[in-house]
Amino acid sequence: MSPTNRSKPQRFVLLDGLRGIAAVFIIQRHTEELLGDALPSSYLGVDLFFGLSGFVLAHAYGQILREGAMTPVAFMKARLLRLYPLYALALALVIAYYAYSLAIGRPVFFGQYVIGHELAIGIVTGLLFLPSPVTISFNAALFLVHPAWSLFNELVANLAYAWKGARASLRQILVVIAISLIGLAIAAIQFDRLHAGFRWHEMYAGMARVFFSFFVGVLIYRFRRTPMTVRPVAAIACLLVVAAVLAFPTPKPMKAPFDLVVVVLVWPALLYAASSIVPGPRIAAIVSFLGTASYAVYVLHVPLLDWALVVWPSMTEPAIAPYAGVAFITATVLISWLLTVGLDQPLQRRLRRRRTRQATAF
Repeated sequence: MSPTNRSKPQRFVLLDGLRGIAAVFIIQRHTEELLGDALPSSYLGVDLFFGLSGFVLAHAYGQILREGAMTPVAFMKARLLRLYPLYALALALVIAYYAYSLAIGRPVFFGQYVIGHELAIGIVTGLLFLPSPVTISFNAALFLVHPAWSLFNELVANLAYAWKGARASLRQILVVIAISLIGLAIAAIQFDRLHAGFRWHEMYAGMARVFFSFFVGVLIYRFRRTPMTVRPVAAIACLLVVAAVLAFPTPKPMKAPFDLVVVVLVWPALLYAASSIVPGPRIAAIVSFLGTASYAVYVLHVPLLDWALVVWPSMTEPAIAPYAGVAFITATVLISWLLTVGLDQPLQRRLRRRRTRQATAF
């Protein structure tokens, strides 16, 4: 494909909506005390995030990385600065929550109690945006901010992309995708599904998930040919596909093949189709709102829920829980949007201006 015309910057608004819908399903996955069992396939939203990230980063940085106008070090610095501010806010909320729970002897994840030395290790590694050397027992994860496992894995894929991937040939990228696909298949067999990657013995599964979907997203951007057209009905259909897949009640014996089909076929096809669709103005406003909030939703929803349960413990009572769950999701999306627009976006603009000044100084 010929390079995308960069004289008129594109924004793939519908992709924001796909990411936003997936983020809402991730919240539901972690609010079982309020909304009942997690929807069966909601964890596959993370694989969609990875594919979207590959596509968007190839659009935003692929050409300047290939031309050497940006170094891999500068790219990784930009990625860390993009992720870290809201992650740091989430980390602060989580540390405060676990410190409070430790001080009063309050049980946390599935009745587990906070262990002081594990908390200390998690704080140090968390501040460095690195996984804990041991799986943290009281949240069964590698990071105090639970969703950060996927962000760390994505940063590893980002490094590979900046170092070699942006300039890699089709054959080289297909080799990476093929190796990752083998890892996906092994993980699906071992864990009976692809809900894996957030503990040390699952690390290979997480890396296979991110490298497969991320580099598929990169290839989709590189070879997309369909011009962007306004198709509101098709935009709604894409959003409904995401919701249907993430809520699909797959029987347990079929989870592994279902997950593989979704990650290997459905998400790439959806990404390819959605990248050429411009929603109508009303739909665009909704999906843009959801997309703007999506990263903050993903990284902040767990600590917000933890503190909500501290402040309002009776919200889990059966008569209240469903309404409290809907209210929590709504509030989380609104808070996330406000934090993104009012705090993170202005900070990101200042950081970009500073990087530009530093670059021109040299």
